[in-house]
Amino acid sequence: MARKSFFYLWSVLGVCCLCGCSDKSQTADEVTVVVAGDLHFDLPPETDQYYHVRAINNIEGKFCFPQDAPQGIAGTTVGKLDGVIVAGDMFDKPHPDILDLYRQRYERKEGDKSVNYPVYPGFGNHDIDPISGDSMANLTGRAFNLYYLDSLLLEKLQHKEILNVHPSSRSYSWNIGHVHFVQAQRFSGDTVLGEANWKWLEDDLEKYASKGNPVVYIQHYGVDDWAIKWWPESARERLFDILDRYNVAAFLVGHTHEPSVQHYRGYPIYQVNNAWPDEDGNGSFAVLKIKGNKVGIAHCRWTDDKGNYEVAPPFQYETLPRKIDKTK
Repeated sequence: MARKSFFYLWSVLGVCCLCGCSDKSQTADEVTVVVAGDLHFDLPPETDQYYHVRAINNIEGKFCFPQDAPQGIAGTTVGKLDGVIVAGDMFDKPHPDILDLYRQRYERKEGDKSVNYPVYPGFGNHDIDPISGDSMANLTGRAFNLYYLDSLLLEKLQHKEILNVHPSSRSYSWNIGHVHFVQAQRFSGDTVLGEANWKWLEDDLEKYASKGNPVVYIQHYGVDDWAIKWWPESARERLFDILDRYNVAAFLVGHTHEPSVQHYRGYPIYQVNNAWPDEDGNGSFAVLKIKGNKVGIAHCRWTDDKGNYEVAPPFQYETLPRKIDKTK
């Protein structure tokens, strides 16, 4: 049902870290985004869902990278936050009250408990298979979630917030400054919703990233020992065969609910944390900054419900273009 509605709509469309930061200016070649994962919005009453939002809204002019980061990233604050990207598992289950609460928090609005920046959604396994024990209820729940995602993508395309959408897989892309972003949902090559995104991805990168500009790639599944079992090897290899042709600045994933940096075929894979307190502490997200050919990613963990946070490992720093060592 969701697929039909989507294609019909297409036819109609035709505390901050006090680390000696001093540089608060935003340069033309500087792009900064938050990448959050595994929000798992559930039924009200709400507990800590807005803690993330208040911390995100407190990034500009305050969040700073440690002094041991590379020149160009070290000791610099975020002058401007350009957007918030979700690396999957937005919803814990399909329900109108859950969707309403998510919309209050993660549809761009003014206000203390709403994200004040453009939001780029991403689906994970919980969004696509929300009721795994009942096949018919699962398809109904999937359709409910997809109808919302489809409406968002169409609206963003109409307002030129994104450049390119693959109708079947819902993969999409956009540019912020000199950086090209790709959101591949669960993973590139996924066929659970229909046709895989391979041709779309190859065409998209050829069109928007063939001049050597940085590429940021986001999907839900990563390569840690648990998550890699969810991501077919054939799809992994095909994806990296494609990415090898481009200037990949960062690759970010969710799913495992633990912040880490893994490696696969010479690429660091930055795994973002989930949004609520658990065994490894409070909820957190990643802050990605690209300034010229320098890349920095840091882990931002909220410390309370007032928007205060701490900057902590894991860190990832790169100088582009990356030299790919496939032995890693």
